[in-house]
Amino acid sequence: MIRAALPALAFVGLADVAANGTYAVAAQQGPVTVAAVLASLYPVVTALAAYAVLKERLRAVQAAGAGLALVGTVLLATG
Repeated sequence: MIRAALPALAFVGLADVAANGTYAVAAQQGPVTVAAVLASLYPVVTALAAYAVLKERLRAVQAAGAGLALVGTVLLATG
């Protein structure tokens, strides 16, 4: 049972390392405000992944919040 979960656990670990690395590069190369706002969107990504992978349902308020967060990010990024 544990062996079956190892590929998924390895993927999660590698994805976490990649996310932290790309955040560090973004913070050094570009505006820190944009990098920080994009990094703060991880709950939206988690909710959308649960919807896509686990077929969980998003309530209307969750979908609206995710949409507003993404729109706000685009507005901040475009200046």
